[in-house]
Amino acid sequence: MMGSQFNIRRWSSKHVAKWLKEEGFSDYVDLLCNKHRLDGVALLTLTEYDLRCPPLELKVLGDIKRLMVSIRKLQKQHKDVLTEMGYTSDDCPGNVACATNSSQGKDCQCNGVEHFGDSGGSVGDTNSEQFQNGKYNKHQTRRLDPEYWKTILSSIYVFIVFGFTSIVMVIVHERVPDMQTYPPLPDIFLDSVPRIPWAFAMAEVCGVVLCIIWLLLLLLHKHRSILLRRMCSLMGTVFLLRCVTMFVTSLSVPGHHLQCSGKLYGDQWAKFQRALAIWSGFGMTLTGVHTCGDYMFSGHTVVLTMLNFFVTECKH
Repeated sequence: MMGSQFNIRRWSSKHVAKWLKEEGFSDYVDLLCNKHRLDGVALLTLTEYDLRCPPLELKVLGDIKRLMVSIRKLQKQHKDVLTEMGYTSDDCPGNVACATNSSQGKDCQCNGVEHFGDSGGSVGDTNSEQFQNGKYNKHQTRRLDPEYWKTILSSIYVFIVFGFTSIVMVIVHERVPDMQTYPPLPDIFLDSVPRIPWAFAMAEVCGVVLCIIWLLLLLLHKHRSILLRRMCSLMGTVFLLRCVTMFVTSLSVPGHHLQCSGKLYGDQWAKFQRALAIWSGFGMTLTGVHTCGDYMFSGHTVVLTMLNFFVTECKH
């Protein structure tokens, strides 16, 4: 074998090419020696991770395993060279591809799995890549930037949209179709079950409870800024869409139990006051706000659905 002829540190790409041919890997001579110029030292420190990942990206699993067996034999024959270069096998039995650095901890590959360590006990911002059960997994561990300026912009956005929604509701309320001319639309389910007077109020109570849970979750979550801006962005966009649908299409009142009719609020100042009352009361009957004409797109359904999703999906 070539390894016994002279020090592997003196191997050039031609020596590595000859070694590959002797081991039965002639197909990879061009890739490893000509294209990537592997010499003796580079060959000795080659790992399975290097073979699988860019820029080499060997595709044949059998060749990868067989080549690693040959490389490990070579590593075993030249343990002294690896030790002089700072590599050790103390933490990885059967594989000497472990580099120890006093300032950066250890990076080990054992049986094709790469492990990351740190002298301080934590990794910080790293991108770890590993092979496990024949699959390539890339784990990105990084700190998420709260980006408070985005949170502030999204909060301003939802604030403006809620105000705009209140103005649109005032306009739509003036256009509510007359119940005598346009009676409630028939509904197979609702017409077949008795009306529950307290159901709507209970829906608002559920919304308030969900809102409290969401605020507590937001307060205790480590990414509260990110969650808040996502909530504001989604809520604002959905309510903006709600404004469009309410303004474009006016539906008849859904039931005879509702005392709804088109109302004229007089001058612009009266309309503004009515919009302010809707906005300050969050459009809820619990706060004394009664509106008509927004049946095309229920705001209560939007809030309940959004809060439920955020509470259940963003708790970790």
